[in-house]
Amino acid sequence: MTTQDPERVLTDALRRQATSTNAGMTPVVPVPEQQRERMPARWVLLLALLLGLAAGTVAAVITLN
Repeated sequence: MTTQDPERVLTDALRRQATSTNAGMTPVVPVPEQQRERMPARWVLLLALLLGLAAGTVAAVITLN
């Protein structure tokens, strides 16, 4: 039995790994894009109207006191 140089063993192992098929490669799997649901314009207008009414009510209550 001969003792091999550790550097030589490492070099040979890396060379074998580099020349093997699909060495260290994983298949590329595309990630599906998530579609965001759009908020309809009616909901946006309704929300703006309600916030405006709430703000107006608070302002009216403050000024009447």
